[in-house]
Amino acid sequence: MSARALRLLAAGLVLAWAASSTFIGESQAKPADIESTRIPLYPAHPNEKRVGMLIYRGGLELRSGAREFGGWSDLAVNDDGSEILSISDEAHWLRAHLTYDANGDLAGANSAEIAPMLDMQGRALRGKEGDAEGLTLERPGDLYGTVAVSFERNVRVWRYDLSHGFESKPTNVRIGHWVDALHDNQQLEAITLWKPDTLLAFAETKVNEGDDLLGAMEAYPGNGATPVTHMLSVVPHDPFAITSVANAPDGGIYMLERRFSLLGGLGMELRHIGPSEIREGARLNGEVLANLSFQDANIDNMEGIAVRRGPNGEIFLYIISDDNYSPLQRTLLLMFEVKN
Repeated sequence: MSARALRLLAAGLVLAWAASSTFIGESQAKPADIESTRIPLYPAHPNEKRVGMLIYRGGLELRSGAREFGGWSDLAVNDDGSEILSISDEAHWLRAHLTYDANGDLAGANSAEIAPMLDMQGRALRGKEGDAEGLTLERPGDLYGTVAVSFERNVRVWRYDLSHGFESKPTNVRIGHWVDALHDNQQLEAITLWKPDTLLAFAETKVNEGDDLLGAMEAYPGNGATPVTHMLSVVPHDPFAITSVANAPDGGIYMLERRFSLLGGLGMELRHIGPSEIREGARLNGEVLANLSFQDANIDNMEGIAVRRGPNGEIFLYIISDDNYSPLQRTLLLMFEVKN
């Protein structure tokens, strides 16, 4: 082999090694230091814990020096509440461990790791391709199994097998063309695997003024050539927009909604929609469990909700905020107990 050929071969090996190193570095999780500060629900009335049909069970303001930390748009929680999994709208995974006080109230978060979400070629998602908004688990409480993630801007649902770690490459879940009418960054916002073969999916806002909010029951995992879609809708509670949904223990769902205006500021509403309402062609309405305003409560841009059962049958809700990577906003993790 000539000297020139040897030099070319060596250069090629160096480039291949660099590319491989970059890929491994992108796909592997890295530790992220998290500082958590306990916060009351109502700053002016720190002993008040009731809001509608919910009891406040503790909340945290989360901070981290990690550049990738923030923008958390949905979350899931394991069976005993010791760990959460979250996704960001810049395509990152977050795992973090939670701690509780002697009363079982949320007290801290630690031992976090962050990793990029990958595309089908194993590359880290970038830009509009990575606007992840909805997260649901195939097996309730299993944060290390298969999950489904919805994206807006480039609207789709991808399925990740996290038993392979955060290096998992996704497969596509077919969904109906109803999403084609949705607006640029207010598109497919919320999903939950309502039944093992049925994914419930919802748009964030209306297509046209006066419309209902669009939703659908999609066949899951949708391996056929054509999606199987059954449409339904949500009666709007203006000016709220849907940000997340999660399964309720009774077979219904919890729906998290957010409002924002320059005059009214931020607000959060939580609805429970019973199982008897959820069927093809239905207009889902449900019951409002709680309504909170930024003016008097410790909330922010609340985007994600997760549900778990307590050891005595309690229903615990975990709600996380998206800080939009803004120094004027906060990452909050709030815990509530449902009290009828």
